[in-house]
Amino acid sequence: MIYDYYASLGNQKSCPKQINESGLCSGFVDGCTVWACQKKDEKDEARKCYIERAKVKTLQIPTFLKFKPDFAHLPDPSWIGIEVKFTLNRAWHSKDDRPFHVLDNPVRKDRVFGVPFMSAASWKGLLRWSCRMTAKPSLKDNLDNWNDPAWIVHLFGNEKGETETFNRGALVFYPTWFNKVGFEVINPHDRERRAGTQPIYYEVVPAESVGLLQLLYAPSPNETTQLGISRSEILNNLVDAIKDLLEEYGVSAKRTVGWGSAKIENWKWFNGKGQFNGDTVAQFKEEMDKQVGSGGSQ
Repeated sequence: MIYDYYASLGNQKSCPKQINESGLCSGFVDGCTVWACQKKDEKDEARKCYIERAKVKTLQIPTFLKFKPDFAHLPDPSWIGIEVKFTLNRAWHSKDDRPFHVLDNPVRKDRVFGVPFMSAASWKGLLRWSCRMTAKPSLKDNLDNWNDPAWIVHLFGNEKGETETFNRGALVFYPTWFNKVGFEVINPHDRERRAGTQPIYYEVVPAESVGLLQLLYAPSPNETTQLGISRSEILNNLVDAIKDLLEEYGVSAKRTVGWGSAKIENWKWFNGKGQFNGDTVAQFKEEMDKQVGSGGSQ
């Protein structure tokens, strides 16, 4: 019996045929990757082995860990939880930072659980950009010499390097987890022969997968009053930016070819008074204005 994990990988006699309890973070993935490096002829076999088994696997974070935020019991009545349920129209991809993988373009996964996810930092960067487009759509191709208006700084904070008037931002972001992986193939063609050269595999989250964007709006006391900004205006701009990001711009790598576009299924709002569900942006904004108006603009 071999007790050294890496020595056991090196002594493999075939590509592994079963996904073990580690899912797609080690074990099976490492076995396929090592087998692909054994011989040149084994690379395609290892890729097919991985693809065939990974695409039918359901992946999930253990429920007892309770990674989902509890917006139903917010500690401050001025805080607001927002949940947006969406369904992908096209495949979603964000390249994993794992350096050793049987595929050239694995999708980003949690290192412990092997579950594909979009990080909180990615949501923050994309949504900030979408808010900028809401503020001034003509900026789409050029953000040089642009200064964020007060409502964007209020939501997202200052850019890196700010020291004098630092603001961390009133929004807290959470990752989005997906439970399936799929595969797309891009096959570059030779211009003279007009034939494929070498197919490039992309591991993706497939279309029709459901995701959940979760945000917590937690402003400092009286912050919007001091800035002279209406909370209603801020939140309406935020909702517009979320809709545009998901349904128009997309949230994936290769957004320019349509990857990562989605359809919003449902909006949820949580505050100290309870929660509200809205199927459309208009319904959601109407109820949001009522709630913010009844609670003042602080």
